[in-house]
Amino acid sequence: MSIPTYRHIIILLLCMSSGIVDVVGYISLGHVFTANMTGNIVLMGLAIGHVEGLAVLRSITALLGFVAGTAIAALIVNRDKLPSVWPASVTIALTIEAVILIIFAVSSSWFKGSETMVYFLIALLSLAMGMQTTAARRLGIAGISTTVLTNNLANVIEDGIHQLRLLIRRETKNTLSRDSLLRLLAVVIYCLGAIIGTLAEVSYPLAIVWVPIAVLGGIIVAAGIRFRNDSAVYK
Repeated sequence: MSIPTYRHIIILLLCMSSGIVDVVGYISLGHVFTANMTGNIVLMGLAIGHVEGLAVLRSITALLGFVAGTAIAALIVNRDKLPSVWPASVTIALTIEAVILIIFAVSSSWFKGSETMVYFLIALLSLAMGMQTTAARRLGIAGISTTVLTNNLANVIEDGIHQLRLLIRRETKNTLSRDSLLRLLAVVIYCLGAIIGTLAEVSYPLAIVWVPIAVLGGIIVAAGIRFRNDSAVYK
């Protein structure tokens, strides 16, 4: 499998994981998003408007966890200044994310509806998603964010309009670029992750988090094998 294909599959799998994690937080942890901070901030605003103190606190916990995860990952991935196909620092960040999710999975087995435990679990999920967001952005694949799908969708629409304009002018064929297709797939795969998470949460609350853990494990192993000796700039 080529290097670009490896990278594209990895970024899409991370999008799927984000969709799963967001559903876990929303359904099982008190209607809070732990990956999509845009949605989480909207929920926080709604909770403040309706004077729902506990809901506000859950959203704030998710936001603070995400900020902390992003900051930690930035400290890790920005140390690696040399351009490469797959920076070793990204693998380190994703490994820490996997460890955090494992802690979540183990801790959630003790979850019995305790409000304190809810905040702890929200903090873990949002911390992991913050780390993933920054690690994925460091790869610079088609400008895709694994947690902010609005930008991905907007870019696809803008690219589509650009291609339509060129078609009208008969300057080129009306075909979306590879990057546009990847952005579109990112949105679709995120939605697929959300569907998988929703179906699983009905029968097995919180257990579906093992899927993102397995995905991260596979990515870490694949990166260690495929990109171990790669230091060339990817274009």
